[in-house]
Amino acid sequence: MNIGIIGAGNIAKKMANTVNCLEEFCNYAVASRDIEKAKAFKLEFGFKKVYGNYEELLQDDNVELVYVATVHSTHYDIMKLCLQYNKPVICEKCFTTSLNDTIGIYRNFEDKKLFVTEALWTSYMPSRQIIDALLKDNVVGKNIVMHAQFRLPISQVERLKRKDLGGGSMMDLGIYPVSFVFRTLGFNYASCFVSDTQLNEYGADVKETIEFCYSNGAKAVCKADCISDRQTDVWIEGDEGKILIDSVTCPCHIEVYDKNGQVVKTIDCAPKFGGFEYELWSCKRAIDSGKTECHEWTHNDSIETSKIVEKVLNYANNIRE
Repeated sequence: MNIGIIGAGNIAKKMANTVNCLEEFCNYAVASRDIEKAKAFKLEFGFKKVYGNYEELLQDDNVELVYVATVHSTHYDIMKLCLQYNKPVICEKCFTTSLNDTIGIYRNFEDKKLFVTEALWTSYMPSRQIIDALLKDNVVGKNIVMHAQFRLPISQVERLKRKDLGGGSMMDLGIYPVSFVFRTLGFNYASCFVSDTQLNEYGADVKETIEFCYSNGAKAVCKADCISDRQTDVWIEGDEGKILIDSVTCPCHIEVYDKNGQVVKTIDCAPKFGGFEYELWSCKRAIDSGKTECHEWTHNDSIETSKIVEKVLNYANNIRE
């Protein structure tokens, strides 16, 4: 499958590296508004075609799947353009910068029976099935309390500190712990509470805590923070034991504890090629089957997560006002 990458930044490099490890995919075309940057990207990763604007790439009939790797604020317009040229899309998170735009894109692609998905890589990884199986086996018991956090000191990164680029900790970091909770405990929470929100001088959020309560008694706390030292762990605890996951973004190691705090199982689940391979394989299966979405991270999953992102950002705006 020929991959066309829009954008030539760090996340695009990670995808290009992954594609070069997989026999089923080819780094076919790259597009950047900076043609010299695109040319350097082409040489580094062995692309066959290079374009100085996005529309030229989309006009190339040989591009079979477009990976959108630009800043959040550009995603909506680029995907609308992809829709115009009937190109299947895998778009980096956050999918768009508003709930209405997210719903609109999904509905437009569905109406056209064209594939599109959000590249929330954690949901596609084998670790997701491992965690689900452990919970199904009741290793933690009842009265579940879950904590998921993503703290990373990146508040001075230009795309993150500016609201006009879709910046802020919630869109860049918070989507991971929130989606992790949803994929673990489900989307049918009874209540959601936002607290501990801080803003930078540009009005972008740099820290927040989101708490979920479920009707079965389960609780979850999500933390996003782009000003503190790195911390990315997840733990799920009940009356019979605990599961500790080393990373909310790319789990590599899982430990299971009994109710006495003793380790009873350790599971290595590190991805073979860096992690992006699983979302690519899922995209190919869906496209080959004529589907418009991936079952690992559906359109509705993405929309429900977008609702929480918007709730947090609305809360932050109210603080500023």
